[in-house]
Amino acid sequence: MSENSPFIPESFDYCALTNDLLFHMVFSQNMKALRSLLSALLGMPESDIQSIDVLNPMQYNASIDTKVTVLDLKLHLNADEFILIELQVRRFEHWTNRTMVYACRQIDEQSRGSQFQYDSLQPVIQIAIMDHTLFPDHKRFYAKYQLRDDEGYRYSDKLSFYVLDLTATSAATAEERTQGLVEWARAFTAQNWEEVQSIENAGVREATKTMEVIMSKPSERQLLWDRRMAQLDYESQMSSARKQGLAEGRAEGRAEGRAETIEEIVKNLMNSLGLTKEQAMTALKLSSDDRKILSDRL
Repeated sequence: MSENSPFIPESFDYCALTNDLLFHMVFSQNMKALRSLLSALLGMPESDIQSIDVLNPMQYNASIDTKVTVLDLKLHLNADEFILIELQVRRFEHWTNRTMVYACRQIDEQSRGSQFQYDSLQPVIQIAIMDHTLFPDHKRFYAKYQLRDDEGYRYSDKLSFYVLDLTATSAATAEERTQGLVEWARAFTAQNWEEVQSIENAGVREATKTMEVIMSKPSERQLLWDRRMAQLDYESQMSSARKQGLAEGRAEGRAEGRAETIEEIVKNLMNSLGLTKEQAMTALKLSSDDRKILSDRL
């Protein structure tokens, strides 16, 4: 942190930008940082961003439920486009369906006005910033999904889904690097303050300034800590559930006199915990060879 900062955190993990509460705080408070991030994500010059309205501002106090609050950023850009940005730092089953519901809800909200006309419908872009790969068989640094036919002809430009994979910076194109996306990805994945402060990007520096101000306030620092603990609790519960699924799978195999097989355990995880085949195999940390064999059999 800066030399004048009254607080130096003993741990960086809860005060990094991957803490979605801090993410919301920083980009709803610092318009320069938000403008820079939007410019990179949308591939548009900052000079073209005339106005940004934050549609879901929050009061950062003890009334926030740090366990369940959904902390996306709902923005109205230039009064003619809706941008929904969400930081997703853990795998969420049926993620694509979830984002579809959120984005379509924003479409629906536009139609509820008494003066609404179909030709006044404004585009909605849902942007996910993820620390994992959404589609393992289609790994890309920054992907943009739109409504098009099987020949690529666009049906409508009113609904789009963008995904930034923070783990795939090596796959960034020259254009994405020029946009500043890699620098922003580095800001999100930094492991300490020195890494963040070494990034030569004006927008990132603005974000860092606001992070320092937020972390200097004990009440807001406590909220960030609580949010991080809530995330760790969730991860711990999921780990316990997976172990329970493994134990039940083994017990079931012994009870029926069958040889204990990885295939049976994967099926048990899928049935008892509702995991997808990929999630079950990931939980078991299976090798690529085992994954291929099971994919052919399941």
